[in-house]
Amino acid sequence: MEKTHIKTIIIGGGPAGVTCGYQLVKHHEDCLIIDRKEFPREKLCGGGLTPKAHILIDKIFTGIKYDYCSVNKIDMYSNSKYVCSFSLNTELRTVARKDFDHILLEQYKAIGGQVITDTLSKIEEKDNKIFLTLLSGRILICDNLIGADGTNSLVRKYLQPNFKKGTLCLEKNVSDMSIRDMRVYFDKKFKDGYFYLFPNLNGYAVGYGDALTTTERFHQSLKEYNLTDESKTKGAYIPMFDKIEYSFHKNILLIGDAGGFADSMTGEGIYFAVKSGQNAASSIIEKKDFETSNKGVIDIIRKRKKMAHLFYFPPVMRLFVYMCKKPSLLRRINNKVNEAMISPAD
Repeated sequence: MEKTHIKTIIIGGGPAGVTCGYQLVKHHEDCLIIDRKEFPREKLCGGGLTPKAHILIDKIFTGIKYDYCSVNKIDMYSNSKYVCSFSLNTELRTVARKDFDHILLEQYKAIGGQVITDTLSKIEEKDNKIFLTLLSGRILICDNLIGADGTNSLVRKYLQPNFKKGTLCLEKNVSDMSIRDMRVYFDKKFKDGYFYLFPNLNGYAVGYGDALTTTERFHQSLKEYNLTDESKTKGAYIPMFDKIEYSFHKNILLIGDAGGFADSMTGEGIYFAVKSGQNAASSIIEKKDFETSNKGVIDIIRKRKKMAHLFYFPPVMRLFVYMCKKPSLLRRINNKVNEAMISPAD
């Protein structure tokens, strides 16, 4: 069987892995991305790019062009009743992840980045090297291993065998162009989660996730909110409320969903995927500790987890809804929403 040494191998070709690889290749670092699927591939995700996310992406991938739906207002509902709207100072963009992820990967390949389609089967460490056995039988050797392989990360399982995947999210894509504002539904039947509707170029994505996600509750909510239940339901895990309890390894790094970097209040993951990917590349290029390089992301994720436990506590949620009905308080809350949308994790 063929044995090949590559300085850095990245498992996963989503935004986290591609950002890391792109930054490494730009700095003439030897790297390879391995993904188990051919691109373009389907990806369950509302596809929301907050202002801080698309600003960072545009900064890293200079000149990148992709199709998106511009969103400037978020409508909030409580127990199926409209409460208020939040206006956004900077647009929020929604993308089709199948196309968006493919465009990012092509950006990486355009500057000389290497990618292969295969599946990680085994990880071994010996003689200060990392040996990877792939499903095809190939054996690759690397100095640095980057786990960017999502919530079901094989790399994380190697570091933390019994970790919890997070919150199960169920979603449908609907070909209906009649709803063009983003919607968020909070409901007493949801525990530590919410129901969402994200408009996109093909209609909208509608989904929900909480601590007790069930298909029955999803279909019941669609009916209560007068939304179609015709298209196929898909499911995936989001690492909300991740404890980030794994030990930080010098040469094995976890980024994006694999590292548990998703906002526990909103479920936002793309910004933290890109930012942690950028930080991982910087730690390799500058020969710095990744935990230190990624401290801004880790601190925000842990802070947002604490805030989410408080926010989703029923009495606090009821108070929040009440405050949003008061115009003077709503203006202040709206300002805070805009601050959260734009503030980077530095």
